[in-house]
Amino acid sequence: MHKLVAHQLRSATRPDGSIDAEALTALMKRTYQEFDRERRLTDRAAMLMEEELQEANAQVKRLAEQRLADTLESMPSPIAILTASHRIQSVNSAMTALCASILRPPAPGEYFTEFLGSLVPDADAVKCMSDMQRGAPAELAIGGRWYLAALNRFTDGGFAVTFSDVTVLKERETVLALAKDAAESANRLKSQFLATMSHELRTPLNAILGFSEMIWSHVLGDNQDAWVRYADYAKAIHSSGDHLRLLISEVLDLSKIDSGAYRLTIEPCDMAGLVADSLMLVRPQAERGQVKLLPLRLEGDPVIEGDSRALKQVLINLLSNAVKFTPRGGEVEVLCRTSQDEIEVCVRDTGIGIADEHKKNVFEPFHQGDARIARRFEGTGLGLAIVRGIVLMHSGKVWLESETDAGTQVFFRLPRGARAQARSVA
Repeated sequence: MHKLVAHQLRSATRPDGSIDAEALTALMKRTYQEFDRERRLTDRAAMLMEEELQEANAQVKRLAEQRLADTLESMPSPIAILTASHRIQSVNSAMTALCASILRPPAPGEYFTEFLGSLVPDADAVKCMSDMQRGAPAELAIGGRWYLAALNRFTDGGFAVTFSDVTVLKERETVLALAKDAAESANRLKSQFLATMSHELRTPLNAILGFSEMIWSHVLGDNQDAWVRYADYAKAIHSSGDHLRLLISEVLDLSKIDSGAYRLTIEPCDMAGLVADSLMLVRPQAERGQVKLLPLRLEGDPVIEGDSRALKQVLINLLSNAVKFTPRGGEVEVLCRTSQDEIEVCVRDTGIGIADEHKKNVFEPFHQGDARIARRFEGTGLGLAIVRGIVLMHSGKVWLESETDAGTQVFFRLPRGARAQARSVA
């Protein structure tokens, strides 16, 4: 500054060494004007730079917001952006579409917990929000589908709530759980079957071994009275052997049905004749148990196309079960109704019936209902499973109606025409 003043003084000095005041004043005025002009130029440049900087910042912000909006729109999952106070700031189109079929779209400024409460009325919205803040996704059922809602925190204090569709995973979990339950149930039934089968096989085998050893070793001597007893033992051996044969036949028949190796021979069958033959075969069992077998009640023409041997097995299994579980003085009856296209057979008894919790499984292999009751009666629990298999192979249907202590009715319905086939029904 002192150099500028020295320069101005030299410029205003006369040759005689005196100062020209007017020249100095004019010179200083021009200097001030130049300074003022430069100051204004500098201020203008600074102002322009600040405006450009603000515009650049605004443009960057708009670009960032647009990119965020584009990113949100490109996401297939429903997303809601929240403020730090949990108010809805914006949502993407997937979120709007999710809400469109259920209720109104979320309103900007609305508290997210209020919106979530209206979106999922059964959910505790406050608890869901609290869980999400702790990092635990909330599982929600929305519009018939399952979603996991997760909360993500932004550095500015805001949040993003993402809804991930997990319906397929949920369905797979359900299928796996059902498969697991089915496998465990099958394992229990097979274990129960093996225990029952072991008992069923051991009892006649013990009789066969015991009585045959007594005959072989002449335990009772070798006289006429002893041989009369030995004849009774031989009869018991034959009965036990026949029982073993029936048990093994049931297991083999079910195995053939399950594997598709059970073959049908389709021919005209007189259902009335099959019922009469079956009643005759189970009559000794009924007489031992003092159960009355009523005559067949028939409506219509009983002739159908089917496998007579297999259908007789169905009838014998149903009648044998009915007699087995009917107390003394009870009744067993067969009813047969026919139409132009179908025939329906019902085996009715006045027995102990079946509890509701066992009805859904009675046609499954190895199932014997209440284990306490099953222990009182002989059998493997395969009879009704074989009935079901044979009926299905004839393109028919089988079901039952039962009430505890009031009896059971087992129905099977078959087509009159030859639509039977040999196939697996497991």
